[in-house]
Amino acid sequence: MKKVLAVATVMLAYLTCISTTYAGVISSEQVIVQQKNIYNKQQVIAMLSNVDVQNKLVALGVSMEDAEMRIASMTDQELNQLNTQMNDMPAAAGGVVGVVVTVLVVLVVLDLVGVTDVFSFIRPIN
Repeated sequence: MKKVLAVATVMLAYLTCISTTYAGVISSEQVIVQQKNIYNKQQVIAMLSNVDVQNKLVALGVSMEDAEMRIASMTDQELNQLNTQMNDMPAAAGGVVGVVVTVLVVLVVLDLVGVTDVFSFIRPIN
């Protein structure tokens, strides 16, 4: 009888300690949203590694630690909005310089071929 009582006590203790877990189905949309949020946070953190951004933050009186803490405390919606705004912004002066140089090269080539006469110091090839 003592053996049965001991086994029953152990079984009862074991059953009360087991917590019930339920496996839920995770939709594809939930996974996509979660991955998008992780991607947005990585993009913003990667932006901070840019030397120009770091110099601008220092010029504005913001330390890197403060910026990283602020990014860590941003909500998913704020990160998404910031990342969208950064992706929609035009490139800095490098993009403008590239366009100007491209236009000048095209004009020089057209002058060399004899199609235009923009630059007087360029003589046509033919």
